[in-house]
Amino acid sequence: MELSTTTAIWLTLAVSLAMLLALFLRSGRTDLLPYVFAYLAFFGLGPAINYALGNEIYIGIVTDKIPAACLVLALALGGVTLVGLLMPVRDRLPDLTALGRTPRENPVLPVVLYGLAAYTLAILVTRGPAMLAADKLGRIELAGPLHTRYLVVEMCACSIYFLARAVRPARIAYWVNLGLYVLYCLATSERDFLFVLFAVVLHVLLLQRRRISPKFGIAGVAFVLAATYLSAVRSGDALNLSKVLNEGSTLFVDTFVLTNAADSLRLWPGESYLNGFLTAMPSALVPERPMLMSWLVDAWLPGSSSGFGFSLTAEAYANFGYLGVPVVFAALTLGHRLLFFRAAQGHVYAYASILYTISWMYGFRGESASLLATLLHGVAFYTVIWLGSLKGRSVQPTARPEARVPHGNLVPVNR
Repeated sequence: MELSTTTAIWLTLAVSLAMLLALFLRSGRTDLLPYVFAYLAFFGLGPAINYALGNEIYIGIVTDKIPAACLVLALALGGVTLVGLLMPVRDRLPDLTALGRTPRENPVLPVVLYGLAAYTLAILVTRGPAMLAADKLGRIELAGPLHTRYLVVEMCACSIYFLARAVRPARIAYWVNLGLYVLYCLATSERDFLFVLFAVVLHVLLLQRRRISPKFGIAGVAFVLAATYLSAVRSGDALNLSKVLNEGSTLFVDTFVLTNAADSLRLWPGESYLNGFLTAMPSALVPERPMLMSWLVDAWLPGSSSGFGFSLTAEAYANFGYLGVPVVFAALTLGHRLLFFRAAQGHVYAYASILYTISWMYGFRGESASLLATLLHGVAFYTVIWLGSLKGRSVQPTARPEARVPHGNLVPVNR
């Protein structure tokens, strides 16, 4: 028996809530994954709930394909849930309390952070007033050709939180850069900083205080409202419940792909993922590969300069069909789990866990090529920082070589 569209939507919501509850019961409030799960479910199902409530939705959403899109989302969330249940956090939650307090030497890190802050300040001072008077596209043009790359680099820089805490000269530099980055995002109507703050705060609360207060739910609501407000500012729309639920743009992509992928996209299994790896290679070695985002624009609105992003759920379906969707998201969750569990083993793992969380949340409304590009930028960024780490040794107080210390006596050491 075929379910009605409205029934399929409410059933998907009920199943999603059941899976979210299962994750909380399995690992409790100490787990990062349920919060990421809630984000994926909200942005994936929001427009569908709008449709069920009779509110306005995106023009491009193919309503006949909403039940199929709900099934794709449920399968993706099922893959996330399966890994979360098989790899619970209980008894192995990493503790980063000491990691951020062990002093380290790294002269490069504060230079990089202050350099980013100086660049941001220069843009805000010279072009900020003009940005405030322009629309979204105008603000991006005023930001300059480095805008997109700058946002990616800042994701990496903000993910370095725990190492910045351990490098004394970098502590102030981190907060100065973070503050200016937030101002830059507000000036350009970008919402990237919300994903960054969400991931960093979650890691700090979970891996240092080892629990999250129920009050964090209020912060989650504020996160959604802030994202909606910035979206409303960009489009000039009113801020209401319909606008909040329409924050998820993946339903448009999912229904469009479900309608047209077989005729015009025609991917062989794994093709777009291979293209993502090839795209990351130097153009001199590998010819430019087609992006799914470009296909969507050409198929939906040919000749448009606008971007619609894409969808990780739609990409998984286009490559492998329904059965491949939970496998792809289980693999994404496994990578996230392995990094999160190792976060206390070194600054590189803590950094990678934060950056992976940001990339996954941000890339959910994109494609694997963009997610991979962000992670590769992160590798390059950390490599630069690591080269200045003086072999990554902790600062250990030592007596001067020429000093002779009688056995049993203590010599004061300048710190």
